[in-house]
Amino acid sequence: MTYWISYRRHLTGAMIVTALTINVPTATAQLTQQQSQILSGIDKAVEAIDKSPRMKTMSPQAKRQLVEFVVGNTLFVMAHEMGHALINQMDMPVLGREEDAADSFAVVTALKMSSGFSTRVLLEAAKGWVLASKRDKKQGNALAFYDEHGLDLQRAYNVVCFMVGADPEKYKTLAADTKLPEERQKTCAWDYKATAWSWDEMLKKHLRAADQPKVAIKVEYQEDEKYAMQIEILRHMGLLEAFAAHAADRYVWPRPFSIVARSCGVPNARWQNGTLTLTLCYELANYFMELFQGYSSQLPRKYRAAR
Repeated sequence: MTYWISYRRHLTGAMIVTALTINVPTATAQLTQQQSQILSGIDKAVEAIDKSPRMKTMSPQAKRQLVEFVVGNTLFVMAHEMGHALINQMDMPVLGREEDAADSFAVVTALKMSSGFSTRVLLEAAKGWVLASKRDKKQGNALAFYDEHGLDLQRAYNVVCFMVGADPEKYKTLAADTKLPEERQKTCAWDYKATAWSWDEMLKKHLRAADQPKVAIKVEYQEDEKYAMQIEILRHMGLLEAFAAHAADRYVWPRPFSIVARSCGVPNARWQNGTLTLTLCYELANYFMELFQGYSSQLPRKYRAAR
């Protein structure tokens, strides 16, 4: 089955750069090397967008926030698609919508990190859904109640709910800022525990032991002159390679698969079960940039992007 996700309306977080790609025990030196490479890539991306005339007026802080938003959203999208891959390759049961399950996989994974990175990931995730909702409202896009995904603001509140449910004390300010009712905060704890337990139960028999071989996951960047800058930055950061290394190290996959970055003609990403391929479309980066630049100023001042 092929899963095409419309990221014109549906997207998520930022700063997932390290939190979702590196969440298994590894040598400290390796973690430092991967993080340094990613951070170096972010610096390179900031330098690259500084050459764009329409971004010259942005402050250095705003440019970095933009890059983090784009990179983070890209990785969260991939984590969502990896949820689809796990569900289908491991023949996992799904009670409800598979899109909701894929979202919950990404969110629960980030929350289990219990780090500053993961907190930033989820705060930016909720912000991303709010921006998408504001864009739809401005453009007059009707709410798609029939869609396979939840509504943008529902998905934003699901992120907040899981955070509050996982640690009510830590995220009590977030609950107040988002006006999450107290009665809902109490049930969020059950929602998070049930979802985290469910993923643990489904995945535990698929976790790779140290003495088990790793599956081959091929990473490919298809050349495209139009997206030369995106390709260069992705390669420099090693994001796809880090993501593939994590998936191979963490799980016992029944079959090898590929992660391919290419132009698709639309801003998108997909897991294709027939070809065992996770595709990342170069057009996504431009879409995330436009969303950030066009709508982040409409957020409350506390969560607004720098100028």
